[in-house]
Formats: sequence, C-alpha cells, structure tokens
Amino acid sequence: MSSELDNRRKELLDLNTKAWNGEHVYKVAAKLDSSLKKNTAFIKKIKTGVNSDQYKSVLKDIETVSIEKYLSEVIVNLVEALYKVSKSDDILAAIEIVSAFHQRFTTLFTPQLLIHVLVGISNPVRSHQSDIDEKEEQSRIVRQRNLLRLVGEFYIIGVFRVLKDCNKDSIPHELLLKFGKQASEPILIVVIKDLMNFELKSGNSLSVIQSFLKRFQNIICNDDNVLLSFEVRNVLVQIFSIYSKAVFDITVDLKKRVKQLTERNNKASIRTGRILEEIQVELDDVKSRYEKFKSTAEFLSDTLDIPPLNWNLDEEDTKQEPDSVVELVKSKSLNEDDLNGVWEDIKEKTFYTVIPSLGEIMDSTSMENSKSVSSKDGERIQDFLNRLEDVGANDLEQLVVEFNNLNLNNKATKNRIMRFFIETSNVSNLKYYARFLKINEINLSDLIEELITYLDKGFRHQLYQNKLNFKNILFFVELIKFKMVPIHLIFHKIRTLTLNISATNNIDILAVFYENVGRFLMNEPEYKDLMVEMIELLKEKSKKSNLKINDKLAINNLLLIVNPPANTKVQREKSTLSLKQQFIQRLIRVELDAKSVPVIIRLLNKLHIQTDEESCDTVLDCFAHPELVNYDNLPALAEVLQMYSKNHKKIVVYTIDTLIENIIRGLELNDYRMNRVRMSQIKLVAELYNKKIVQFKLLNDLLYRILCSGHPNNQPLPNNWEVEIDLPDNYFRIQLCCLLLLSIKSIIVDSDISPKKKSPAKQASDLKKKNEINKELLGVFTTFLQYYIFCKQTPLPVELQFKLTDLFAKYEDVSTVKRYETIREVVQKLQESIQTKKEVESQLMDDEDDDDNIADEELDYDEYIDPEDEDDSDGDDDDEEEEDDDDSSDDEGDDEDEDEDEDSDVENEVPEPERVRIEEAKKFSDDIDKEFQKIMIESYNISARPQQGGARGKLNMPVPRQVLVANEIKNNGNDSSKVSFGLLTRSGKKTNVKQLNLPSDNKFAESILKEKEHQRQDRQKIMNLVLQMDN
Repeated sequence: MSSELDNRRKELLDLNTKAWNGEHVYKVAAKLDSSLKKNTAFIKKIKTGVNSDQYKSVLKDIETVSIEKYLSEVIVNLVEALYKVSKSDDILAAIEIVSAFHQRFTTLFTPQLLIHVLVGISNPVRSHQSDIDEKEEQSRIVRQRNLLRLVGEFYIIGVFRVLKDCNKDSIPHELLLKFGKQASEPILIVVIKDLMNFELKSGNSLSVIQSFLKRFQNIICNDDNVLLSFEVRNVLVQIFSIYSKAVFDITVDLKKRVKQLTERNNKASIRTGRILEEIQVELDDVKSRYEKFKSTAEFLSDTLDIPPLNWNLDEEDTKQEPDSVVELVKSKSLNEDDLNGVWEDIKEKTFYTVIPSLGEIMDSTSMENSKSVSSKDGERIQDFLNRLEDVGANDLEQLVVEFNNLNLNNKATKNRIMRFFIETSNVSNLKYYARFLKINEINLSDLIEELITYLDKGFRHQLYQNKLNFKNILFFVELIKFKMVPIHLIFHKIRTLTLNISATNNIDILAVFYENVGRFLMNEPEYKDLMVEMIELLKEKSKKSNLKINDKLAINNLLLIVNPPANTKVQREKSTLSLKQQFIQRLIRVELDAKSVPVIIRLLNKLHIQTDEESCDTVLDCFAHPELVNYDNLPALAEVLQMYSKNHKKIVVYTIDTLIENIIRGLELNDYRMNRVRMSQIKLVAELYNKKIVQFKLLNDLLYRILCSGHPNNQPLPNNWEVEIDLPDNYFRIQLCCLLLLSIKSIIVDSDISPKKKSPAKQASDLKKKNEINKELLGVFTTFLQYYIFCKQTPLPVELQFKLTDLFAKYEDVSTVKRYETIREVVQKLQESIQTKKEVESQLMDDEDDDDNIADEELDYDEYIDPEDEDDSDGDDDDEEEEDDDDSSDDEGDDEDEDEDEDSDVENEVPEPERVRIEEAKKFSDDIDKEFQKIMIESYNISARPQQGGARGKLNMPVPRQVLVANEIKNNGNDSSKVSFGLLTRSGKKTNVKQLNLPSDNKFAESILKEKEHQRQDRQKIMNLVLQMDN
C-alpha cells in the first residue's frame, strides 16, 4: 500500500506541477453542463462527497459540470468537508478531488483553497487562559489534526507550495501579519512551526503533531524517499528534533510537579486528616498532562530514533536504597533477622503479610452444603456471628467460606456485622476480625470504609476529650497492619498526638500506637519517610522546656520502642556498580597479569568507549588508581593503556594527567599512609615510559618536581626544618626518584616513534641526538639528586643507601652519571653543567617537532606539563627576567643590544611559531643558568668554611646581601630616570658586585619594580590577616 501510494503521489506531483506551469493536463467533457440545477447539486454533493465511497462520482462531475461561476461556493463547501476527513481512505479521496480541481482551475482555485485551509488551521487568539471552552478546544484540535495531514499531502503532490502563490489582497489581515514574513518558505514548514509553538505546555496540540508524524514518518525520516526535497526534509527533521527536546523537558518538569503535588497533598492530608479537593484537582490535571506528554515523548523517541528518557528513575533509586547498606553486626539468627524487629516470629509475619485471595479459599475449601435448622436470614447471620466471636476455636478461612456461602452480602447484613465489631469487647480477637475484612476486602469495601470512618471519628473525639477507648485504638492499629487505612489518616493521628503531646492521655495513646505498629511503619517503604518525619517531630517536642520530666521520660521510651538499641545496625555505604562496571573492574584489577593481557585487551576492545560513557568512566577510573592493581601487574596495566594510545588518545591524556596530579597531591599531603599508593603511581609512570607512551623529558620534569616541590623558590636547602612537607629526616622523595629511575629499562631510545616519515639516515641521526640529550639530562639530575641528598640528615637509612648504590650501578655506563663524595664536588659539577645546558636544550627544542611521541604531539600534554621545563626548581624564581649575568662584562649591554638587533633580523625571517619556540627555549636556558649559579654561590660560601670534627653538621646557607640581583632599587643620584642594580661577577675565587644603572622604562627594571610592589602588598595582606586572627 505504501509503495502504491508513493507512486500515485509522484504521478499527481507531475500533473499538478504541469498545471502550475500553465499546461492543460485535465481532460473535461466537450460540452460542460452549465445548468443551475446541476451546479447546485454539485455544490451540495461536494460538502458530503469527500470520502472513499463518493469521490469517483465527484470526479466525474468535475469533468462534466461547468463550475467556474460557482467556484467560491464550491471552495467553501470543500473546506468544510476537508475539516471532517480523518480516515486514510478518505484522505486519498481528498487528494484525488483537490488534484482534479487544481489541474482544471489552477490559479482560480488553489490559492483560494490555501487561504481557507490556513484560516481553518490557524490557532485562536486568546487574551486569558480562562477563555478556553472545552468543546471548542476539542473541535479545534480535531480540525487541526485533519487539516495538517491534508496540508502535508497537498504539499507533497504539488498543490500547495508557498504563500506567495496567493494574491496579497485576498489574504486576510491576520494571516498576513502571522505568515507574511514567511511567504517564500514552504507552506508545510510554516504551518507546522505555527502549530508547534502554540501553547506547548498545555499539551493540547500534541496529538496534532503526533498524528502528522505517524503518517509521514517514512517520507521525513527516510533519506531514500524523494517525495520531499533534501532541504525541506532536513528542515523538518531539525524542527521535530527541537520539538522533541522541548517535549522531553516539559515531561521531566511535569513529573517533578506531580511528585511535588503528591508530597504536598500527602502533607496536607496528614495535617488535616482528609484529602483536600483543590490540591487533588490540580494533581489530577497535572497527572493527565504528564501522561499525554509521556506518551508523545515515547512516540517521538521511537520515531525519530532519539534516546528515551528514564521514566523509572525514582523507582530505581527506591529499589536500590536497601542495597546501599551492608549489615556488619547481626544479633539474631538468620530467620529472626528477616523479621526486622517488626514481628515476634515467622508465624506472626505470615499472619499479617500472607493474605490468600477469596477465590483461592473458595476453591480449596470443600464445604458440605448442610442446610441450616432455621430458614430465616437473621438467624443464619446470627449463627455466623456467634462462630466469628469464637474465632480462636474455629478456622478463620472456614468462616470466610461460610460467610460467602450465606449469600447475604446486603446492607442489612453489613449493618449487623458493623454493630458486632463496634460492640465486641474481646480485644484478643481484633486481629482475626481485621484479617477477615482483609480477605473480603473486595466484597466488604463499603463496610471497611464505614468502620474506618467510625474509628477515625472516635479517635478524633479521644484526642480532645479525657476519655480512652483502647479497643478502638487497637482495632485501628490492626487495620493499619493489614494496610487498609489510608496513609493520610494514619499520620494525621500521629502528627496531632505529637504536636499536642502534653495534652491529657496523648502520650498514652501514642504509646499504644508505637508499641503495636511503630516498627511496622518504620520498616515499610511506603510509610518509612513519613514515619521518620514523625520521629524527628517527636524529638523536637522532647526538647521543649515546658514538658514535665515524666513526659520527657515517656517520649524517650517511645523513641526506644521504635528504634531499640539492640536492633541498631552498623551500616556503611557502598557504591552500587552495574554489571558492566563490575566486569571491567574485575578484568583490569583482578584478572589482569602478564599472561592474560592479550585476552583482556581483546575484551576491552569490544567496549564502545567513545559512545558508552559508563564504560569510559570505569576504564579511566581503573587507570587512574594503579594502587588497586597488583603491584607486579602494573607493567601489564601499562600495556593495556598502550592499546588505547592508538585510537583513544584522550584516555591516555586523562590517565597521565591524573597520575601527575595525584603524585603532586601526594607531595603536598605527605601522608605516610599513602606511601604505597604513591609508589604505585610512580611505578606506573615508569612503565608508561617503558611502553614508549611518554618521553624521558616528562620523567625528567617529574623527578625535579618530586625533589623541589614545597621548597622556597623550589630550591632545597641543607637542613631546612621550615619545610614541613619535606623535613631533613624524611627520605621518601629520594626513594620515589630511585624507584622511577630503577623501574625504567633504559634511557637509550632504540626506535623512532614519531608519526612522521623519515629517511633511515635521518632516523639514525635523530636517535643518536636524542640519546645524547637524555644522557645529559640524566647526568644533570643525578648530580642535583646528590645535592638534595646532602641537604638531608646523615646517616642515610641503610635501605636507601642500597637503592642509591643500585641506581648508580645501573647507569655506570652513562658517562654523564657520576657519584661525588662532597657537596663541593657536586656544586662544581652543577656549575660545569650550566655551560652545556644551552646547547642541550636548544637541540631538544629543535628536535621536538619531529620526535614528539603520542604524549607530546598528538595529545597536547602542554596543558598540564611544560615541555620546555626540565625541572620545576629551575623555573619559578621571582627574578625570571634576568639575562645571563654570569658571563657578562662591563660592556655587556652593548653586546646585548647588538645581539637584539641581529635577533630581530632573524625573527623577521623565521615563522611565528618557530620564533615563539626559540624565545621560550632561550628564556628557559637563562633561568636554568641563573638558578644553578645561585646554588653554586651559596654552596661555595658554605664549603669555604671549615667543618668541625670531620662531620657535616647543620649548614647555614644565608643568601649574601650583595648577591641579590635587585639588592636595592633606588634612584641613581642626579638622574631620577635610572634604577640601580647590583651585578654579581666572579674572578677566580673572588666575587664582586658592580653597580648597573638601567633606565626606569627598561622591561627588566619594570618587572623587578612590579615584583617588589607585589611582594610588599602580599606581606601587607599577610600582616592584616594575622592581626585579624589575633583580634
């Protein structure tokens, strides 16, 4: 049917398009009947003939009758007929009839029909929401639903196109204002947008859009269908997607509103003891709208292939609540523990919770239809009531069968039973009566409602009168256990008793309540939340000062009744994981080892990491917490991460970023309880290097950060007890560095992992250069590590000495790695390292673009690791603007000016990215030189003093005043535009300070002045804070 319909649509589209182009494609009779009688009959026929039964007769009349003089009346009647077209067969008939009219009359007919259809489908203009008439609203919705489908069909077959086809003078003013600016847009899109935007939150137009999409979804959503142009179909898809999102949002809001009104209704009913009509009316209205929006949202989700909303979110949360705690202490047996302290034993629990249906009892119980001695109904019911009064000696289920076999389920019988329940004095039988009513709940619903109303009124009377009727209270409680009393009645009683706790007898009544049904209400999910509120209210009342001591003791007893200490459970929260999450964590954290790596990689590859957020988050969590993996399996974990580095590089970025942040956080916390965690993190970083996921430069940066983090100016000083996170007697940072360097296989790069293609000669040259750079970096760091070791207290722990021995033994083949005996030798070596530092870093920067691995080139690690930074201790000093003062002379300024001129010429020739990179490399090299010279000078001043007793005591390393680069910043004599600086120079073993006068507008001078001002402001802020703390 669908393919046949599409073929017919194509045929009509071709004919109607030709008609628009002026071709005469519709054949009429040679002589048209122009008689008044025939034309009048046709006008009447068109009003009722747009259906599958009569459309052929109408088409014949269009061919034979002259209609031109009466075309306006025909259009009016045709539109009225189109209002009522709803069936699929009638829509096909309308398509044929309208196409025939269009092909015969074209511009005389179609523009006028379009205007009348737009008038009929237009939305009403309302000044107030109260203007809505329900009947008119329903009529409008039906009319719009029918016309929208017809507009879609007429647009597809080429009858309706755009509003411009109509004469502007013939368009009503209201339509012209609404659609005038969209006259060139396809009329179908214009109409749909107008209907969608009209009172969306009311939900009245949902059925209109849903009906349209149901009919045309194959044309709109199927790219292979050519009935609509690509542009129109694309716009329609976007419109429906936006509309669907709006419907989803309103559905969620309505669901929240339903929940709010339900809670509000419950609270109001608890407060008043009855259902408030105004709230219930609003709740019913919101529920009705919510159901309409939910139905439409589900339809849109299925039709447009949009992910559906999670309608059962609240229910799922409720179901998961019992699993969110784990009982650690059990004071009862397994069977008793299942009772939750509510029931005395399993038998009592079964009595109240296992209720057989009336049909089951009637089928399973064989009754001997023995005839009663008396034939009167009154005597029969009295005999039954006598047996019911002695229910303890009779089978309750047998009594239920007897009662139903009496066939006396009438008002008089119910009144007798009601009177029996009111007058009975045997309190022990109340639970049996309540169970009897529960089994017959369907047949005796009126009696149950009447009994609850009676007990409720009696309860209200007891609340305000100095009288007690414990039988009625207990009967009410028994009905609660069988869940026959409405929730609002239950908690209205409890709330009223609690609020008036000091009134006469209220504590006694509340005690009866809590003793008999308190734990039941606390443990049943449907009552639990409200019961918790009542308990909190009772606790608040117990704090009132006007309560007597006996009342306070009674309230404490009530609280103990509901929550006895013996039943208090030690609880802890546990995260609830889905089966998929548990499977992923099991694979990586338990099953992963060297042998199982291929299998696990194959399984993990089946996860849709890019689209499945749950799987992606779980995998990232496993990589970010290596401490939860067996320490020996960390190489296998790195191998799994190597698999992700090919297609999912963001996972690698996140993992390394998280590892570095956690390592830095561990340095800041310095918690010995985290030492194992920190070692696992360092081990994984080393394994990532072994798998060629990161470069040695990243490890080098990390090593310096480990040693220097937290120290003033990132510079460790000997025996500095002011740095609490790295005291001189704390050696764990040295252990971390040793672990990292001992865990990597080699600093020698044996293959080029760059994605760029290179010639073999170029690859060999680059590898050799990179290996030389790595050796230089390792040599400098091991020298600095030895300086750091000299900053610690001696002697070093024996275990640490063994690790250091292993470290230097491992790298004894590296010429740049040497072990020194004194701090003087270390400082001298650091000074020598400065001379080659520029060359090494320059080479490193030149090769960076070609040799960056996945961590530097593809994943942009610059966001969290400075690729130009060799160690953090050498890059964060306050005097970052100094420029190689070590090797300068008196005429250095002139040389620098010449260099700047040459550099500027070069910069004009070098591309902008390359120039920025060169400048950063130069700045970095200068900072390195400056920092190492500081270390050299301070160490030189220390080593120049003789050590006593041959032992290395506490070294005092004050920075000499004349060594400070910006010793004093002052105006230079007569010229106020100059700023004076001290320049440190060295000749042999002597150091001298020369005065330099720089212009005040010099960038270097400006930066120093600004830094000094910032330091002064910071000191003032600290002083203000201290003063505030003292006050």
